[in-house]
Amino acid sequence: MDQIYDVEFQNVTRKFDQFIAVDDVSFGIKKGEFFSMLGPSGSGKTTCLRMVAGFQDTSSGRVLLEGVDVTGIPPYKRNVNTVFQDYALFPHMSVAENVGYGLKIKNLPNAEIQKRVSEMLSMVRLPDVGNRKPSELSGGQRQRIALARALINRPGVLLLDEPLGALDLKLREEMQLELKAIQKEVGITFIFVTHDQEEALSMSDRIAVFNKGKVEQIASPEELYNRPKTEFVANFVGTSNILSVEETKRLTGRDGKLMVRPERVHVFANAKEDNHSTGYRTFKAILKSQVYSGATSKMHFQTPDGSRIIASTQNLKISADHIAVGSEVLVGWKDSDMHLL
Repeated sequence: MDQIYDVEFQNVTRKFDQFIAVDDVSFGIKKGEFFSMLGPSGSGKTTCLRMVAGFQDTSSGRVLLEGVDVTGIPPYKRNVNTVFQDYALFPHMSVAENVGYGLKIKNLPNAEIQKRVSEMLSMVRLPDVGNRKPSELSGGQRQRIALARALINRPGVLLLDEPLGALDLKLREEMQLELKAIQKEVGITFIFVTHDQEEALSMSDRIAVFNKGKVEQIASPEELYNRPKTEFVANFVGTSNILSVEETKRLTGRDGKLMVRPERVHVFANAKEDNHSTGYRTFKAILKSQVYSGATSKMHFQTPDGSRIIASTQNLKISADHIAVGSEVLVGWKDSDMHLL
């Protein structure tokens, strides 16, 4: 028996005149998953989200919700809700009125509305703001209220269109943890659209990486980062050292390109080729620049043949080794640190 997904794309294509925004995409999203669609601007991820919501039609192919073809069905007849980046809260209404608006439209009794609004505000950790206006709240609080308003209707699927994009870095990191915790608490399928790979890696059960209208890879965060299938995924999800086809052939005898993550690159300060490098493939390199990032630094090296290698190193180690820009050192990695794309 075929698996029934909460959301499924079957050979979906979406064209805008001659531009193909989504190109023959097929995949399924499991019930209760936190599923992220990740990619650069124009990659097709938001168009896919809008087709699930019913805001956009397919040019060909089908979109299914819980096994039912909803292609052509209007948004208000789909069991989904959407949280947008700008939150779209009604400024003239109180927070409680905003959260309960969907239930009021359904003509539920006031007592039921008040009860469920109170439950939702408690769930998003804002039980005491019901009488305030949205303008009296911080950006993070407004984001939570938008989430409560979307969840109060108990949708089968919640769609989140870059909802953290307007927040500053620290608040965004806090809200990532909150979103994941709330999703686990309610058990609803979340589909999260973002261009921020750290957001996707930190929250998702699985991630679909989009590029030019196609899905390059769908995998768990760990698999996506450690075993990317393509050079695009390796470079978009994190930073990578990509060895040329010729160098890969020389090192492994196999066709393709090798990837080594910067944190897997070891730097041997003042090392010689005959010591301190047992078990490593080592290369002479000159430190060209160093980017400080608090706990770590990214060190950019150049080898004699012109190749560039990036190493991510703990600053405590850098301080101890006293590596200066312009120094010649050895850099290297173990065979187990290489991944063939």
